Amino acid sequence: MKFVKVKADTSKEEMINLLADNNRVNEKVRFDDKRGKPHMKIKEKNGKIRITCEMMGGVTKDNGFIVGSFFWGKIKENNGTATLSGIILTAPVYHFIFLLLMGFFVVQCIINKGFSIIPIFLLLFDILLFKDEFKKQGYIYRYIYRAAHILNRQK
Repeated sequence: MKFVKVKADTSKEEMINLLADNNRVNEKVRFDDKRGKPHMKIKEKNGKIRITCEMMGGVTKDNGFIVGSFFWGKIKENNGTATLSGIILTAPVYHFIFLLLMGFFVVQCIINKGFSIIPIFLLLFDILLFKDEFKKQGYIYRYIYRAAHILNRQK
């Protein structure tokens, strides 16, 4: 989970248009060809914005298991400055259920005054399963800041 708040000296529409232009934002950035190149999909409605990341051209299909990684936030314009703020999450439905299950096992360990290796295995499973999805959080984060930097450099 990452919190994002960026400002750009531009209009809200210009910022949305640049965020939607993957080629321009990722122009001089190199990525690992084996994993693919991150492609951002932008959805904006009434000032609310959602950015999802999908790896294109990799050796494996990117299925975005239970929603995948995404940015969810708001874009506002005030005095010629666009502000994009929100949060980047990875599979919130799965992780909510996972945290409940982990809590249940920890409570059971305390109640039974014993130790169980199951929570440790669940944690390792979660890390291994979502390793690539958690990397997408960084891709989205850097993408948003690159776009803001491009807009600020133009003025």
